[in-house]
Amino acid sequence: MMADLSDNGLVYIGDALIGEVFYWLSLDTEPGPVVAEGSISGSEEMMRQIQAAQQVRLVLHDGPVFSLVPYGGSSGTRWVRLFAL
Repeated sequence: MMADLSDNGLVYIGDALIGEVFYWLSLDTEPGPVVAEGSISGSEEMMRQIQAAQQVRLVLHDGPVFSLVPYGGSSGTRWVRLFAL
């Protein structure tokens, strides 16, 4: 079963706060490494930084923190997968 979440969250590369993004995620309740999949939106400059980075974290609006891995997108939107830290 899947549940959807959408709100604003904060993106960190390493320990540096990069900025705020809008996220839309489908939570995966099945066992496995992927916690959620969906998209994030923000400035294209920020999306390029995220795409090029090795250690990206997304802090959801209500507090949980996840490792974020982008895998596509353009024009200020990136498709992402979230993993537990």
